[in-house]
Amino acid sequence: MRVRERRGRIDLNAALAELGKREILGALFESGPTLNGAALSAGLVHKLMLFYAPKFAGNVGVPFAHMAALAHGLLPNLRVEQFGPDVAIEAYLQDIYRK
Repeated sequence: MRVRERRGRIDLNAALAELGKREILGALFESGPTLNGAALSAGLVHKLMLFYAPKFAGNVGVPFAHMAALAHGLLPNLRVEQFGPDVAIEAYLQDIYRK
């Protein structure tokens, strides 16, 4: 699918609107700090899943999200689940069942 760009990047609102027209009601962003920050700043993230493995990997200077300010602070409605040695943290940032 093709969507327009906004300031040299994909227009996330347009992409999600197009998915909605196709009756796709959920999207998984498996991404880096730029897309993470853009989606969080735009208020498009309803559920956040963070996966951790007990290993040292990557660069310590790599942030989770590039964004001007942390809009949420502490993560609400947390659930933690362990998968063998790995851990997943789930948080709902928006009430997906609101009327």
